[in-house]
Amino acid sequence: MPAKINTIALPSMTPGSHRQVQWLRFGKAGARPKVYLQAAIHANEMPGTMALHHLMPQLLAAEEQGLIDGEIIVVPTVNPIGQAQLVGNSHAGRYNLLSYENFNRNWLALSDTVAERVGASLGSDADTNVKRIRKAARQALSEMQPVNELQTLRVEVMKLSIDADYVLDLHCDIHAALHLFTSQCDWANGAIRELAADLGAKASLCNEPFATSLTFSGVHSSLWGRLRERYSQAAIPQACMSVTVEMRSQFDVSDALGASDAKNLMRWLVRRGVIKGRAQRLPPLLSPPMPMSGMDVGYSQGTGFLVFHEKPGALVKKGQAICDVIDPANPHGPQARTSYLSQTDGVLFSCRLDGYLSWPGQVMYRIAGSEPLPHRLGASGLDD
Repeated sequence: MPAKINTIALPSMTPGSHRQVQWLRFGKAGARPKVYLQAAIHANEMPGTMALHHLMPQLLAAEEQGLIDGEIIVVPTVNPIGQAQLVGNSHAGRYNLLSYENFNRNWLALSDTVAERVGASLGSDADTNVKRIRKAARQALSEMQPVNELQTLRVEVMKLSIDADYVLDLHCDIHAALHLFTSQCDWANGAIRELAADLGAKASLCNEPFATSLTFSGVHSSLWGRLRERYSQAAIPQACMSVTVEMRSQFDVSDALGASDAKNLMRWLVRRGVIKGRAQRLPPLLSPPMPMSGMDVGYSQGTGFLVFHEKPGALVKKGQAICDVIDPANPHGPQARTSYLSQTDGVLFSCRLDGYLSWPGQVMYRIAGSEPLPHRLGASGLDD
């Protein structure tokens, strides 16, 4: 039986234009565990979409065989606004060109609204609390009246995801090894640790104790953490484990990688009891979780072009040269280069491409380290 493609209509922003979000459900609505997977919120990041392309036929086959015990929502390209942002011969999918907002910021933090609705009734029964919180969050979203397509996108997509047990937001970086961003609250459960192992993540970074930024993954995780912080006497579990998965680099879109990623996601879904089957042996975790406070962000202090000495996934030492910024007009060879050194022992998991221009305050690389570092700002005064 062919899969049903559901649509979310977004309001028109210009005469004659109309966009929609397409999504699919596998399994039965309301079944548990519920898993929500989306890709390409930054619309020019497609490795996750390729992984879901290979995953969906497997989900369809599992559904036809009656093997899906839970509910799986898949949104292969969640951002049709960014998909349409073709500028010249380039795809500009990271920022909304109308408002200059990062598409993965300003998602809806619902903890205050939920607290107003059900905070007084939260008690010692964890299952009852989870049901009340999820119901209040869904009601809050249903009562919102967004006025444009980006606001509508946020509200309608979160209606699909806010009551999920697991939320996977699939991204990629410019040039990167596969890595995860999550929270200590989520990691502690074990499900995200298993995901990191199944996917072969080279680094996993954890917010402490939960994300404070309004990213898509962050608002799902922090709903439970903030309520637990606010109502410390109530039994409030981390009922939604949310993670941002950075699936390597923008150019890592291939059938080979997509098929491998889909196989790994399917193995994790079986392991979590969403799909019936015998879970295969858990692969070894390639890197322990690292605190966000231990992340070394290499900011450029000048202008020039970049050349890297190491590739994403490399283990590096404190004081090791990671890249050089080269003044193209300086004729004195080594004197034209400014080297940037790692501030920590750790994993180089993200970097710009060799040959790219660099400017003051630009993020050139990121390294996951185990020890907190002094807070540093780029020359522009912005973290990223």
